[in-house]
Amino acid sequence: MARGRRGNVVALVLALVVVIGSASWTASPAAAAPCSTSTGAASCTITANLTVTAGTLSLEASPSLYWAVVTTGYDQWSSGSSAALTSCAAVGSLTHCSSGAAPVVQVLDATGAGSGWAISEYLSANTMPTGYVLKFNGAGGATYGYTQVSPIATDPFSGTTPGNVCDYSSSCTAATAASSCSHAGLGFSTCPSYAVTLGGTNATTQVDLYSATAATGLGAVCFGSGTASATGCTGTTSSAFFNLGVRGSTAVGTYAATINMAVTSGP
Repeated sequence: MARGRRGNVVALVLALVVVIGSASWTASPAAAAPCSTSTGAASCTITANLTVTAGTLSLEASPSLYWAVVTTGYDQWSSGSSAALTSCAAVGSLTHCSSGAAPVVQVLDATGAGSGWAISEYLSANTMPTGYVLKFNGAGGATYGYTQVSPIATDPFSGTTPGNVCDYSSSCTAATAASSCSHAGLGFSTCPSYAVTLGGTNATTQVDLYSATAATGLGAVCFGSGTASATGCTGTTSSAFFNLGVRGSTAVGTYAATINMAVTSGP
């Protein structure tokens, strides 16, 4: 019986030797050398490098806005068109024009900093008629060139924060409206409440139209909805409405104003 036990012990020891011996032959493949354009190798490594350089923060927008009103005795409101209006005529108490088109407002934040931004404006060369109201909003008239009748003191369009989507070919981070806004050098320290009445008189007394919170609004951001089919916000439905109210007593004439737009870093 003792001999049998020794035999079992020897067999166990041999089995352990075999396992340990097998493990000793397992080895990781040698690290490949860097690739070369002059020396061939069965395997080699390539070091990949990427440098991302900061771009700029910029704003793109339709260069002109158009409204037209045929006097009917009533106060009329309409949303600004980016195309000149034609064939304007009174239809009851309203005005109907043709050739209207939605304006484009787009922010391109290529800084990579994620600081957020603010769009602001001030008016100059302003000859608009007495008692007019001009507002920026996320809601407006369904048809550009068509007016709605509403008292000048009663905005017919609901106050709506403008929505935004990524432009075509931009994996952007859509903007989120900030809850804390301050640009003392531009003249505002609170966030906008929609609809925003356009105003301001110079570069230090501007009005905040939209502020994007930090870490949002990165890339090419269109103020609109839907899906862009080409760059420049093509195919989106604009959410940037410039709504103008005109009194029924306004004298016949041609009026104008310059809307000075700016985009600055930080909400």
